[in-house]
Amino acid sequence: MTQRKNVGEYLSELEKTKKDRDEQVKEGLEIYIDLWKKTIENGVVRESDEVEDALEKIEVKGGLYKAAEG
Repeated sequence: MTQRKNVGEYLSELEKTKKDRDEQVKEGLEIYIDLWKKTIENGVVRESDEVEDALEKIEVKGGLYKAAEG
């Protein structure tokens, strides 16, 4: 059985993987992480939400970009 992660754990793990990537991948990860952080700021998801639940909330908003717009 796989352990379910919350959004905060997921973003923390993504941050850790950036250092071992080339510059282009690193920039992409930074953009992706920033979009997730904006969804948290906008109240779409919480850091304590499980990632699967957060993805459902984001989908309802029309995707990550829409959820990050507010």
